[in-house]
Formats: sequence, structure tokens, C-alpha cells
Amino acid sequence: MKKSFFKNHLCYLLLSSLTLLVTSPIAFLSQPAFGSTLNRTPLILDDDGSQDGMTAWAYILQNPKFEVKAMTISQGLARPQIFGNNVMRMLAGLGITGIPVAVGRETPLSGNNTFPDAFRADTDTFWAPFTNLPDQALETVDQRSAAQLLVDTINQSPEPVEILMTGSATNIADALTLDPSIAKKISRLEIMGGAVFVPGNLREHLDPILKQNLVSEFNIWIDPVAAQQVFSAGLPISLTPLDATNQIGFTRADQAAWKATGTPESILASQLLDYALTNISGNDPLIPNPAWDLVAAINLSEPSFCQPTPLNIEVNTDGKPEVNQGQTVAIPNQPPNTNVCLNPSLANLPFTSQELFSDKAKPHPVPEANSGLGLFAAVASAVLLRKRSYKQTT
Repeated sequence: MKKSFFKNHLCYLLLSSLTLLVTSPIAFLSQPAFGSTLNRTPLILDDDGSQDGMTAWAYILQNPKFEVKAMTISQGLARPQIFGNNVMRMLAGLGITGIPVAVGRETPLSGNNTFPDAFRADTDTFWAPFTNLPDQALETVDQRSAAQLLVDTINQSPEPVEILMTGSATNIADALTLDPSIAKKISRLEIMGGAVFVPGNLREHLDPILKQNLVSEFNIWIDPVAAQQVFSAGLPISLTPLDATNQIGFTRADQAAWKATGTPESILASQLLDYALTNISGNDPLIPNPAWDLVAAINLSEPSFCQPTPLNIEVNTDGKPEVNQGQTVAIPNQPPNTNVCLNPSLANLPFTSQELFSDKAKPHPVPEANSGLGLFAAVASAVLLRKRSYKQTT
């Protein structure tokens, strides 16, 4: 008797919901589709034209959590004017239009720290022949400076904006000088840079004098004055330093999986990782590539990736470039100005590094309750709950 009652009641509920869908097609069709209930965070991408930076951009561009509002190119690894045109061709290859791209100044705010020309040569060509960009862009570089585009985008946004900064701090510092009020409209500044409790990577500089600096990281060292301005501006900063990126590595298996995913963004990322594994890791299967900026992008996207450690971070601007200029120093017993990622783990994520560009790494929001599909899902859920309750009482 009880089983018969349950079956009849189940049929009634399901048929009722189906009847509502069929008899109200206009209301049903006018409801948002799956995924439309996901609030996309407005985001600005700022990079100095690095291979791992473009990998991070590819990851963000296909990430439904974010709506990229602008892209800016800072001085550092890239020559901004050259790389701005490369980015426009990259976007054409991805089939993306409508995102303004602007370039910043060619030199740091202060000093003359620079990357070796040998490091910059592959950036000029966008790492060809590993990548193959279209000959023509669909759009041109924005005529505004990077700082002006940053200010305009932040001020015109109806809600606070997040920024992923994976190069020098030059553009952000310039924007803050142009309009200090934007600091209150930035909800998060995710930075890849610095080395807090681990050695820096300037020791990889080709100059025998500069490589004696064992404590600084390139992104901060390239414009330490700008970096210190940013860290002291009262921004909600999240820092992904070498402490974190040293613990994450991407392999040939990741490269193959990204390529197999088959989206324009995943294919581009696989090509860039191929370059890195070949030229940076020396094609050694035992040496994965950190893809530093991609780690910062994951930290921005996935709250479970790394438990932040609040620290007060200052940048050494007075030291000599070959000694400790650009070092990121944790100042004890001072109010924190930065949330620092020190111990990230891919194991904390519901997907693997090989699935980074797949649907498994993307959120799947439940339809709204007042939509047709949402109503049906709600009815089905209620039926299942009733079934569980029935089983418990029999």
C-alpha cells in the first residue's frame, strides 16, 4: 500500500511539473539558461608579455567566473609596443573581440633594471614556431595609455574590479598616480611576484654581476619603486610569490591533455607549455615547468587552492640591483597589507592539472528556482527527498 502510494505521488509530481512546462512555453523560454545565474567578476589582466603570463590569460579567458574588461601590457620581459600587436593577433586567433588592449611605458618608474635581450627575443616573436598566430589582427591596440585604460575601466565598472598583475607593477603604479581614488574600487589585486622566504630567481640573470642578487624575483626587481607604491597603497593584495610557484609544476602530460581538450585557449596554452618545457626546463622529463603566472591565476580563481597567510610586505628600493634591490621583505609585528600564498596544492582542487581547461574545472550553477528547468529540478529533488523519507519509515 505504501509503495503504491509513493509511486502514484511521484507520478503526480513529475507530471504536474511537466504539464507546467508544456502549458507555459513562453514563460519557460524566457527564463535564463543554465549557467546564466553565475555572477562573473569583472577583471583586468596586466602582464609584461611573458609565456606563462599568456598561459594564465588563456586560462582566464575561458573561465566563466570572470569577465575580462581590459588588458594592459607593462614593461618588463616584453617591449610593450611590439607585444601589444602580438596580443591583438593572439585574440584574433582565439576568436575574441571587444576587449580593449593598451600598452604602458617602455621603462620603469625609476632606475634602469631590465631583462636580458636574449630573454626578450622570443617574446617579440610570440614564441614562434611553437605558436602560430594569424597574420592579421581583427582590432588594433587602444590608443590610450595602459594607465588611462586601467583608470577608465575601473571607474566605469558598476561594481568593484579585480586585477591579475603578472608582470611589473609599473602600469598599476601609474594608474594609481593618475587617479588615486581607483584604490577603493579594486576588490582584489592578485600579484605574481616576489620571494618571501625562499631564494629569488634573479640569480638566473645572464649578467654575471646582476645574477649575484640571490633574494629578488624578476617581476618586482624590474621596477621596485612601482612595486613598493602598489604594496603601500592600501589595496586588497593577494600575493603568489616564488614560495608558492616553486611547489607547482606542469609536465608533458599536462601539455598533451590541454592540447586534447581542443579549445582555442587550451591549444594555445599547450603550445606555450611546450615552449617552456623545451627551452626553460631543457626537455628534461624530471624538470616540470612552474608556469608561474598560471599558478597566480589559479589562486585568483580557486579559493581552496591556497590558504592565505597575512603578512606585511615591503619592497627594498634602496639596495643595489646586484645585491638586494627588489627584495620582498616580510616585516614582523606590523599590520598585514598582503595575503600571501605560501603552500598551494593542486590536490585541494576538484579537478587535476590536466583538466585545467576542461569542463571539469568550470562551475556548473543550478538553474534558478523560478525557471522551467529549475522548477523541474526542484520537484525532482523534492521527490528524491520524499523517497528517502519513505525508505526510512518502512
